[in-house]
Amino acid sequence: MKLLKLIFICGVMLIAAPAVYGQEQTKTIIISEELPQTLSHKTESSPEFNSVPFTDIFNGIGWNLLCGFSYGYGLPWITAVGGTYVMVESGADWKWNRFAYNHKAVAFAGIPSGVVGALVPFAVPLSLYFYGESRQNSDLQITGLALGQAAMLGFGTSTAIKAFTGREAPDIMAKHITGKEGKTEDYSREWKFGFMRGGVFNGWPSSHTATAVAMSAALVELYPNNTNVKIGAWAYAAFIGLGMSVTAHWASDIWAGALIGYAIGSSVGKNFYALKNGQKESAVSFYPIPGGLMISVVF
Repeated sequence: MKLLKLIFICGVMLIAAPAVYGQEQTKTIIISEELPQTLSHKTESSPEFNSVPFTDIFNGIGWNLLCGFSYGYGLPWITAVGGTYVMVESGADWKWNRFAYNHKAVAFAGIPSGVVGALVPFAVPLSLYFYGESRQNSDLQITGLALGQAAMLGFGTSTAIKAFTGREAPDIMAKHITGKEGKTEDYSREWKFGFMRGGVFNGWPSSHTATAVAMSAALVELYPNNTNVKIGAWAYAAFIGLGMSVTAHWASDIWAGALIGYAIGSSVGKNFYALKNGQKESAVSFYPIPGGLMISVVF
């Protein structure tokens, strides 16, 4: 379970993986038919190792962004909007908000999700990439780059949407921290549509959730036959989403963020799965170069 352990350790910011794994460098723990090859080939002694360029984090990013919108014929996006409407109009958003508002322990239990959800998108991709380089394991490097791109697209897309939806954020934490009573009537219907009318830090959809689910979906696509990876990935996504729903977001923000993140992460994961297995590069890729941006189109 080396890969899953490494991701878990990075997720709680105990970035001491090289030391932990250095204790028994020759030990291979088999948890599926897939990971033994992933974790054991291309080791330090292998002359065939070629480090994966860090710029491959942009591999197929343009195509993956487009596929994130068209994934499942756009059904995740349609369901995100439709589900939000139902949750708002049925009062489900307001009822869940009142539950967290009236239970201080529940709200404070969600705080770690916000912290972890902000750190993991940086810590895990970078740690996997550089740890993979130190162990001469290109699959770990590709995994780190895939998670990095999924995080970028998940966060970037959700933030761009929030710039136009401008939904008022719940005042749950303000009440529990300052003691000041908030609104007593349902304000889940308050939106400020238009550019930057409500800012990008709060609102619909949840960027924490979109980013977490995008990374989880990408990881599952990279290791489709690994049950432990699937459990760990989705448990992490649920931890972030649930925590944000009782602190900084409406439940429908989480719903929408999860669906959008899933569409993006699945697209990214499929692309990097092909890269990991030496298949054809995606049709459109963007790469930063001095003074501009290079667009690579593969026919």
